[in-house]
Amino acid sequence: MILVGRSQEKAQATIDAIQSVNPSARTRFVAADLTSLASVREAAQTILDDPSIAQIDVVINNAAVMATPFELTRDGVERQLAASHLGHFVLTNRILPKILAAGPGARVVALTSSGHRMSGVRFADPNYGEPGSYTPYDAYGQAKSAVILYAVALNRRLASRGVRAYAVHPGSVRTNLQSHVVQVSQEEMRAMMDKVSQKVMGMPLAEYRQKNPWLTLQQGCATTLRAALDPDLVKQEGVYLQDCDLTTDTKWIKEWATDPELAEKLWTLSEELVGEKFDV
Repeated sequence: MILVGRSQEKAQATIDAIQSVNPSARTRFVAADLTSLASVREAAQTILDDPSIAQIDVVINNAAVMATPFELTRDGVERQLAASHLGHFVLTNRILPKILAAGPGARVVALTSSGHRMSGVRFADPNYGEPGSYTPYDAYGQAKSAVILYAVALNRRLASRGVRAYAVHPGSVRTNLQSHVVQVSQEEMRAMMDKVSQKVMGMPLAEYRQKNPWLTLQQGCATTLRAALDPDLVKQEGVYLQDCDLTTDTKWIKEWATDPELAEKLWTLSEELVGEKFDV
């Protein structure tokens, strides 16, 4: 089991938990900052060069930040798009030989969000160069829409080889994802969250939370695990999972996140933003 993250110290708790459940399980930590393309490329090469890693059966792309203040990474990319999509795009495409080595049944799973319904990908201005165009939650929506489109694009390239990609909305889980949310007053935050909830869920936040309580970490992992492990999933249509099931209902999954032409447009844009082409 390969754990990729910024801090081995933070990952060690997970490694220890794995060992406590199965002492014979082999783990490997690989350092990477998903907002740094140089760091991602170094991590990918570390994985490719490790002879003990003959194949990779499942990739789960879980890193993200949420609704952060505007910031460009050292690579000149809007931070949310870099963390949620572009870092995973480079890492996954670079280690693809070892994913393909696993043969039919291999999976690529990426964590998206119902928040993709805030915005599609801004193909003409993904880094919000236009003055005043950036809003934290629209940028979050763009990043999460990109995650889904990448899964669509991967399936077009890999499904014939038995490798499938899925995008998962895990539900509302209490994690540190919100720790970098733009800092505003409680009153402003409440108004902002109500606006977001109305647009994404069709109801005020308080009403939504009453109907949909916070999930535990274990509950929040369930949809990801089904996407990664259920062999029968390929019998169903779709790429987007929520509540442990695939859905193509446009009430839940926007067409801008599943359109095959937009998926190819995203692939090209992603190659341009990272300065690297992938012949997959």
